[in-house]
Amino acid sequence: MTAIEYDVVVIGAGPVGENVADRIVRGGLTAAIVERELVGGECSYWACMPTKALLRSASALRAARQLPGAREAVTGNLDAAAVLRRRDSFASHWKDDGQVSWLESAGIALHRGHGRLVSAQVVEVTDIDGGTTRLTARHAVVVATGSSALLPDIPGLREAAPWSSREAASAGSVPRRLAIVAVAWWRPRWRPRTPPWGRR
Repeated sequence: MTAIEYDVVVIGAGPVGENVADRIVRGGLTAAIVERELVGGECSYWACMPTKALLRSASALRAARQLPGAREAVTGNLDAAAVLRRRDSFASHWKDDGQVSWLESAGIALHRGHGRLVSAQVVEVTDIDGGTTRLTARHAVVVATGSSALLPDIPGLREAAPWSSREAASAGSVPRRLAIVAVAWWRPRWRPRTPPWGRR
């Protein structure tokens, strides 16, 4: 097992993790980022960037159709393949070379793999080949792992191979049919105590 020491270790290379690591290095300390997927996180590849790119073409067409003088020039429908190609370019074709290059230029070390907290200041990183690196933080470990989609426990849903936001944002073609299932619930885990002035 390889052991390396940094001032701060950041788990997660999304926007928050990247910014934290950048601030640390700019402040004169050393920082490492641990990431098991793409550097840049959800925003760059499955959320903000690609979804806004998908919506922009339809939004521009809708605006043109509502504007006198422009709507008369609109003769066709969206070119779905062109919209998807534009989306792909915004997501860098799901390659993080540019983001990795930025980390290197900023002086931030990248450790690819699954990070696991061993103690308050020690992170073990298991890479794709099963090798393990132990990272020790002199000052702190920052957990900036973001979130992931949670499939509701609906009978038959998993077998139907449903899309999460990731599949929807990176689909290679427009589906002929699509059913959207939205589940919302709220169950309080605790009940706040009523302050004395709120009692009757």
